[in-house]
Amino acid sequence: MAASDTKAKLMEAAEQQVRRKGVDGFSYSDLSAVVGIRKASIHYHFPAKSDLLTALMARYATQVMSELEGYVTAMDRPDQQLSAFVDLYRAALQDGASLCLCIAFIVSKDGLAPETRQEITQFRRAVEHWLCLRFEQAQTDQFLSKRFGDPTCEATAALALVEGAQLSARVAGDPPLFDIATQAFRDRLCHK
Repeated sequence: MAASDTKAKLMEAAEQQVRRKGVDGFSYSDLSAVVGIRKASIHYHFPAKSDLLTALMARYATQVMSELEGYVTAMDRPDQQLSAFVDLYRAALQDGASLCLCIAFIVSKDGLAPETRQEITQFRRAVEHWLCLRFEQAQTDQFLSKRFGDPTCEATAALALVEGAQLSARVAGDPPLFDIATQAFRDRLCHK
């Protein structure tokens, strides 16, 4: 197996572990068993767990931002884009089996390396900026402009909403709680 393939498999396995068990819920021994390589080989790619976690967050940020930009390309209206954003966070629950990676990291924030915390902060700022642009666009829509206030405040609230809804649904083991928590926001997006 090529080194790049091994590294990609390690990152994928680690992401699934973090999303399901949290940052402290897995070890290099777990990854060794899942990927089928020795622990020493993992240390070749990621000398410390903090190196792996920082790389995971950076990769995740790139993937999510690409997905969000895809919504802008595929959907004309901000209400559609914002609805897709909520759907993205709903899908990350994987029927209650996991959290999105950023939320899984945030839960263990104090134990993370500064570099990982910085990646989280940059990611959240990028998502809030993306959301802010959608709410700015909504202000030009005759219907939506009446339903939403300051774009910066709306962006911060929307991100907090989906993160909190995800945590609530996960801890209760009840994915439909996410839908209940986000329903009022979705109702504000509907052109009725």
